[in-house]
Formats: sequence, structure tokens, C-alpha cells
Amino acid sequence: MKILISGVSSFLGIYTAKELLSQGHQVYGIVRKESKNREKLESLRGLQLISVDMKAFSSYAEEGEIALAEGIRKQEDSFSREAAFSRDGFALASLVPNDLDAIIHFAWDGVGSKGRENPEIQEQNLLMSKGFYQWGLQNGVKYFLFAGSQAEYGRGTRENPEPVSAYGKAKLSFSRYGLSGGRAVEDSAFPKQCFRSFDDKEEAEQEKAKETEQKAEQKTEQKTEQKTEQKTEQKAEQENPMKFLDLRIFSVYGVGDHETTLVHTLVQAVLADRSMDLSPCSQMWNFMEARDLARAIAFLLEGGFGSGTYDLCSQNSRPLKDYVLEIESLGKAFLEKKEGKTLSTSSSLLRFGERASNAEGPVDLKPSIKDLYDRGFQEKISFQQGIEELYQHFYQKRV
Repeated sequence: MKILISGVSSFLGIYTAKELLSQGHQVYGIVRKESKNREKLESLRGLQLISVDMKAFSSYAEEGEIALAEGIRKQEDSFSREAAFSRDGFALASLVPNDLDAIIHFAWDGVGSKGRENPEIQEQNLLMSKGFYQWGLQNGVKYFLFAGSQAEYGRGTRENPEPVSAYGKAKLSFSRYGLSGGRAVEDSAFPKQCFRSFDDKEEAEQEKAKETEQKAEQKTEQKTEQKTEQKTEQKAEQENPMKFLDLRIFSVYGVGDHETTLVHTLVQAVLADRSMDLSPCSQMWNFMEARDLARAIAFLLEGGFGSGTYDLCSQNSRPLKDYVLEIESLGKAFLEKKEGKTLSTSSSLLRFGERASNAEGPVDLKPSIKDLYDRGFQEKISFQQGIEELYQHFYQKRV
């Protein structure tokens, strides 16, 4: 298959490209010319890189939103779609084959704590993604795989999502857009005003009170909305030649991820015999190793599955605190083996409840394992194996 990956230099983009290349696919990757991660892609033999700013795709969004795209691009009045993809004298059309089979969309700015709460960044992401979808549709792409996340569920469920952050709301809005076949569907639960930032405290409180009053009404409307969405998705599936796979990716870990993640920070704290303040970690959680995540994406792509939402997760979920304690225990065993030290298994340098939860709160992760495992997918990397490899990786960096 001929596959185009946006955000190919990201943590998940690199693993996915590597997996697809190993299976013999022809892979193209979109990366910013100034990306600091370009050097990480040099080892991926066969990957063909394209330097394009993803914001240029905003021009392909529906006409009602092109005015917003103009502000983002800051292009001249003589702007044309072909010119939007021109960088240093070349155009995207000349670098990507006109018979692409699939797009995998990872590119998304503002994934850190501050960015997740930035409505302007998330609205730009949404507009860019809609344009990228329309570009794929116009160019005859067969499959569009969107890298969503558990943030779309928020404090709700798969059936009744309640995203908390602007990040989760924007991701959910685009997933609904794609599942509807690229139609401008009005989302009563997450209208455009959900992206507004409130500078005035009183206005924010008034808005919050209004939202509380509307919540009861929304719950009664949700069942009707679900039925409408199902009909819309079924109609889109019949009419739209491009299948939209909405990938809800849960917590993924592995070598190469940001070193500020919980798993990486914890591993390094154990190796350094350093205390670490944590939230209560009482919520249910689910971890999947990056190589298994890449295999799951390839599995869905090659399986010819239709449009729909797919939870990408491990087969087992448990309290986050259990995962954290296991990481510490595996680290102590690793150090004993490497350095011959006998470390106490009864004492711990982990201080639970000493820091607040992240911006989205202590949300329980409740993924559906049916999407993958009932279709025959199997994980290869156990949590123990993945964590032990991380300890080995960081230990070698220290010595």
C-alpha cells in the first residue's frame, strides 16, 4: 500500500512508519522543514519525507471556515490551493503519488498540558484536520486513519463522551466530522464556543452555571443524537469512498517518548534513587507499548475494516497506582541484577497524593477491547518487558 503519514516525526509516527516499512509498504511522511526530530527519521530506510507545513491544508476546509484559515496562513490575496503547498519551489502534488491508499493523521499541535487548554491552538488543529480530510477525499484516498485519544471520552463514556479540555473537544469534533463523511454537522454538545477562552472570571462563572442548567437537557438529547449520528455514519459509509477509522489511542509508552511523561520520569527517578511526588493515582488506567500500538494500526489498515471508532489499548486495565508500583518494583530488581545491590522492597520513595492531577483530572480509562482483540489482534510486548527495556535504555545512557 502507498501510505502518507502526517506528524511522522512524532513518537507514534516514527513507530508506525517503521512498522509499515518493515511490512513492505511504500511510506511517505510529512514533516516540517525546521523539525528537530528529522534526524530521528534517518534510520528509517525507504521512508520518503515531504517538507510541508500542515497548516496549509486549512484551505481545503469547508467554505465557511476558509476565512479563519486565511488568518492562520497569512497568505496574500493571490493565494491558490496549489500555491499553499509550494515550499522552496516544489508542490505537494509532485511529491505524492496520485494513487495513495491511505492517510494516517498524527499531526496535532498543543499536546502538552498548556497546549491542551489553549483554544486557539486546538481550533487551528481542527481546521487543519478538516482540510487534510477534504484533500484526501478529493485525491481519491481509500482510508483515512485519525489518531484520536482517550481525551475525547473525558469524564464520560464512549456512548456519552464528556471531554474536559479544549484538546479533547477538538479531537472529538474532528472524529465526528470524519465519521459523518466530512459533513458540517452541528454538534450541540460541543459547539464552537467551547473553544473560547475566558479572561473575565464573572463571565466564566455565568457560563459555567448556564452549562449546568443545560446539562440535564443535553442528557435527554444524547440518545436522540446517538441515533442521528449512527444514521449519519451509516449514510456516510455508503456514500463516501474514503473510509474513516477513528483511532482512540490510550496511554502508550516506549523508548523515544518525551522524557517528561509519567513512565519515563518514574523510571529515571528509580534509577537515581530519587523521591517522586505523585497524584493519588487512583484512576483506572491502560498502558500499551509503542510497538504494539504500531502493529495495531497496521492490523486495522490491512484488515480492510470500515469506518468507525476503534479503541487502541492493551487487553488489561487496572488502577494507575498498581502500574506505578510495578514500575518501581521492576526498577529495584533491575538495579539488583545490574549492580548487585540488595534494595528494600518494603520502603518506597514514591509519595502518592502530594501533587494534583493533570488538567483533565483523574479520569478513569475504560477502553473497549472488542475493537481489536475480538478481530484477532494480539499484543507481543508485555508491560514487564516494555518497562525492563526502558530501564536498560536509560541505564545505558547514564553509564
